[in-house]
Amino acid sequence: MMKQKRTHLNFATHPLKNRRFFFLLAGILGVLFLTTAVLGIYTFWTYSKKNKNISDNKAQIEQIITNAKREELRLSAQIKDVSQIYQAKIDMLNTLILKKSFSWEEFLSALEEALPASCYIESLAPTLQENNQMEVRLKIASPNLDELLKLNKNLYEKNFNGIRIISEAVNETGLLIAEITLVYERTV
Repeated sequence: MMKQKRTHLNFATHPLKNRRFFFLLAGILGVLFLTTAVLGIYTFWTYSKKNKNISDNKAQIEQIITNAKREELRLSAQIKDVSQIYQAKIDMLNTLILKKSFSWEEFLSALEEALPASCYIESLAPTLQENNQMEVRLKIASPNLDELLKLNKNLYEKNFNGIRIISEAVNETGLLIAEITLVYERTV
């Protein structure tokens, strides 16, 4: 028996002339699709892994920040406790430093320059304040009221503040004794 050759009949209005070209094109597109799919899956897997590592690192950093804040609160509480314990000593030392650094020579020179020649100081009671100021209470002996007013004017010129005459009295020798309070601000 003889083999018969089959004939393929194509009843299309525009028959395919070269099917190999279309198979080649479909194969190339298939290979490109598979390559793109493999690269896409590889990229997704790689960045998913990196994303997981970043999430883990973020969680670790957040834990470190939480621990640091907790430690900061603990240390702040300790500092507050210690500062309360030593606050009295610190205040005492600051007062000593302030008293040591105060220029008595400058203060007494300014007071002497403001004092008229006919007046003299009977008593002087300085009280050092925390804000670089000294409150001074003094008794001045003056021959008359004019000299006392001249002293008052001179004290204002020497930058003494808050000058108040508290009391006046005449002593047995006829001198006017005035009790004065004033504030002297030292220069740092």
